Amino acid sequence: MINMKSIILSALENNASLVSVIDSYNGYPAIFPNKSPTNQDFDNYVTYQLINNVNVDYGDNKAIREYIHFQVSGFVRNASTTTIGQEISNSMESIGFYRTYIGEIYESDTGYTHVSTRWKTKIRKGNK
Repeated sequence: MINMKSIILSALENNASLVSVIDSYNGYPAIFPNKSPTNQDFDNYVTYQLINNVNVDYGDNKAIREYIHFQVSGFVRNASTTTIGQEISNSMESIGFYRTYIGEIYESDTGYTHVSTRWKTKIRKGNK
C-alpha cells in the first residue's frame, strides 16, 4: 500500500497561504491526521484522512496501480471558508490529486464551519 499521508501533510504545511489562516500547535501549523487533539480551542485548523486505497490496473495477475481516496477538511471559526477551501485545493492539486467533492456545513454544536473536500489519485506501484 502506498502511504500518501506524509506527502499530503507536507503539501499542506508548505502552502504559506493556508498556513497563514490556520492556528499553530506546538510550533507547527494546526494540520492533523484524522482529528484534532482533544481539549484544544483552535479558531481554524485542518484534518486529513484516508478513505480508501485499492489496487487497480492489473498485469500478470499483479496490481500495477493504486487508486487512493482522501478527505481533507478545514474547520473555520475566524477565516474565509473560501480561502481555506481554495488553499486545500491548491495543495492537493500540487501533488496530483483531483477533487471529487467539496461542501460546507455549519456545526452548531462546535461553532465551526466545516469545509469538507474529497480527493482521488491513481499511482503506479513500484517499478512496474
